[in-house]
Amino acid sequence: MIRDVLKKLSDKKTPKKVLLNDKYASDLIRMSKNHHQYMSFVIFRQAVQEKKFKDVNNRPMMLLLAKIYALQILTQDSVLLYESGFFGHGSNDLAQDCLKKACVELRPQMIPLVELKTDESLDLSYLSAIGNKYGDIYEKQLELAMNSRLNRQPKPEYWDTLVKPLMNRHHNAKL
Repeated sequence: MIRDVLKKLSDKKTPKKVLLNDKYASDLIRMSKNHHQYMSFVIFRQAVQEKKFKDVNNRPMMLLLAKIYALQILTQDSVLLYESGFFGHGSNDLAQDCLKKACVELRPQMIPLVELKTDESLDLSYLSAIGNKYGDIYEKQLELAMNSRLNRQPKPEYWDTLVKPLMNRHHNAKL
C-alpha cells in the first residue's frame, strides 16, 4: 500500500496540493493509521522486551496485551492482508479464535494488572479496590481516598469562613 500511495503521489503533472488533499487524502489517512498502529505495537513490544521487571510474571502478561492489541487490529481491518495474498481463506476465523483464546488467558490477570502497585508505576491514579484478594473493598477505598494527593494539601484558610457555611446552607435547605 505504501508503494502504491507513494507512486500515486509522484505524479508530476498534478499539483502536490491536489494530490494530497483531493485525490489521495483517504489513502494517506489509511496508510498513516496503519503505520501508527504498527509502530505503537513495535515500540510497546520492544519496550517490554528491554524492560527489567522486578516480577518475572509481568513480561508475559505485557506481551499478551501486545498480542491482543495486534489481533484486535487484524480482526477489525485486514483487507490489505487479503489483497496482498498474505492472508488466505479462513484467516479471519483463525484470528478471531486467537483473540478469544488470548482474552480468556488474560481474564484472570485483569484485576491484578489494574491494581499493580510498584515503584515502576508512573500513574497510581488507576489503582482500584475492585476484587482485591483480601475482600476489604470499602477499607481499600477509604485508604485510597485518604492517601490521595488531593488530601495532602492543608485545608485552605477560607474553607471554614466561606465554603463550609455555603455547604451547610445547601444541606439545611434540603431538610
